[in-house]
Amino acid sequence: MQRALDTFSIPTDILPEEVTTLKEGLQIKWANDGHVSLYPWDWIVRHRKQPGILLSQKEKDVQEEPYTYWGSDIESNPPSVHYDEVMADDTGVGTWTAKIRKYGFCYVDECPVSPAKTQELLERIAFIRLTHYGGFYDFTADLTMKDTAYTTLALSAHTDTTYFTDPAGLQMFHLLSHTDGEGGASLLVDGFKAARTLQQESVRDYNILSSTPIPWHASGNEGITITPAKKFPVINFEDFQEGRYAVPMQIRWNNDDRGVVELREDRGMGAEKWYGAARKWNEILKRPEMEYWAQLRPGRPLIFDNWRVLHGRSAFTGKRRICGGYINHDDYISRWRNTNFTRDEVLKQIL
Repeated sequence: MQRALDTFSIPTDILPEEVTTLKEGLQIKWANDGHVSLYPWDWIVRHRKQPGILLSQKEKDVQEEPYTYWGSDIESNPPSVHYDEVMADDTGVGTWTAKIRKYGFCYVDECPVSPAKTQELLERIAFIRLTHYGGFYDFTADLTMKDTAYTTLALSAHTDTTYFTDPAGLQMFHLLSHTDGEGGASLLVDGFKAARTLQQESVRDYNILSSTPIPWHASGNEGITITPAKKFPVINFEDFQEGRYAVPMQIRWNNDDRGVVELREDRGMGAEKWYGAARKWNEILKRPEMEYWAQLRPGRPLIFDNWRVLHGRSAFTGKRRICGGYINHDDYISRWRNTNFTRDEVLKQIL
């Protein structure tokens, strides 16, 4: 599916010699070399220049926002799939990735309480991403890495790897054991719903958090200093599309890993405005109706979209052992597409 023609060899004054309307599409015979091109009607509609041309229902389904927003009420019926279904064939993987795509997270029921089996499960979507934490991780709160994740402290809602130019896409947690203690409930917040709420309540703050570039960093471990190739705002968008409001693509939020907000922008008032907007954002994230709390348990891994869902936990005592890993967002979306659509449908989405 790569282009085999040097497009710059086409004359700039190219003209059609003959244009024919066919059932399949528009056929053009070009005057310069006699080449015949066929442009299918659905391709022409998808790439139309003028507005007002009706889309087919299938095209509407692909273009419509694919998310179901949620808050604390999702506790009554959180999305889940069965381990055997996912491991059996790609149909099960399609069901799994479709739920992750729709809700931003999903449980896997009846998974063997085993790091090896958990890794096999995660790799049903794609290869595991290597970072400075390693690949597939299996850890306790022993500060092996100098990061608050490796402690027993409570963690507020955040996204991981804000300090990467390309933050991790999916993250999986599987609680293998928790002995001699209690606590450690997991927190999930729908970042896209939080962004929508912010926009509804304060367009000014929404615009500030989606337009002010902020530095992020990971520099707690000796020999490791990671920061994005450029600054990024908290709310990042998909490409703008004709006739649509900007749709959030990625939430980048970890106040513990945030760098310094520049003072010199906007006549020295940039930081003051940003902190005001961030305070409003933080207040929304901590509303009880936004927070979904659940206790992880062995045999039920949790996977979530790190570009959408913020996660955290309550403090705990005792010793917990957790395994899991990251998957790149592009590879996850590729797997979702190819297990939920035919090859022709996939190509129509991207070409």
